[in-house]
Amino acid sequence: MNAERKEIRQRLALLERASALFDRFGVSVPLAIAFLNHWPTEIKSYQDLVTTDAWKIFLSCALYELAAFALRRAVKFATAELAP
Repeated sequence: MNAERKEIRQRLALLERASALFDRFGVSVPLAIAFLNHWPTEIKSYQDLVTTDAWKIFLSCALYELAAFALRRAVKFATAELAP
């Protein structure tokens, strides 16, 4: 039983580290994809945002932020459940 709890804590610590890395560098993934796909990264007007693929950058950054938030919350709930 004690070895099992130790293994769960180690896996949870690994997930927490991965969550921290994703939280820190997760937004750079959509930006890198945008640069590689030659999406416009400079927007001068609303018309540029709508007619070009620039809106994809904002949407993907927002989705990555939500995923990072969900991962942080999942780790927080899991560690709270294991607390004695």
